[in-house]
Amino acid sequence: MKKLQPVQVSLAFARLKKNDFNSFALLVLVCLGKNALLFPNLPVTLVALQALQKVYQTALNAQAIGGPPDTQAMREAYADLVVALRVIAAYIQSLNLSAAQVLLSGFDVVTYSHNAITLTAPLILGLDNSMTTQLGVSLQAVPGAKAYHVQYCTATGGWLDAGIWPNTKNIILTDLLPGTVYGVRVRGVGGATRYGPWSATVSLMCT
Repeated sequence: MKKLQPVQVSLAFARLKKNDFNSFALLVLVCLGKNALLFPNLPVTLVALQALQKVYQTALNAQAIGGPPDTQAMREAYADLVVALRVIAAYIQSLNLSAAQVLLSGFDVVTYSHNAITLTAPLILGLDNSMTTQLGVSLQAVPGAKAYHVQYCTATGGWLDAGIWPNTKNIILTDLLPGTVYGVRVRGVGGATRYGPWSATVSLMCT
């Protein structure tokens, strides 16, 4: 009988490009918060992790337009965030969870197969404008997706980011302008390429 490989939490996030690494940290924050009962007693609290992520994001933005001191500050913030994520990864590893449970943390697992999942485009099942200044978004789940990246726009504007959501329902876009038609698109997070293709754009007027 072939011996099964133990589930191993991937540390490959440390090799991501700067902006992708920031997106990964945000994903972990969302997923750990959503699944707090599965990951109790985190060695780095969500409050502390969020603070480190915000410092890194601020340093990343400053480095894009600044000089050597800003680059050094970004590197230091990056190193602090990597250490925190590695500590959390080691803790999750110690829980001896299944691969599906580990994925609920936002972290990837080390796979021993070359057949990595390729995400498909999500299907937006509907938009809900029953609440003024808001649009609710409902999706059909995508196999292999750990979360969903949502963007929206008006007919005359560019795409605006609405964040990463770990669920397919109760996605709420807020602070919208009544009487304005908004387009919404979504892509899955995870799989072989980290992001899947964008869904078709669905539009609805905000009330």
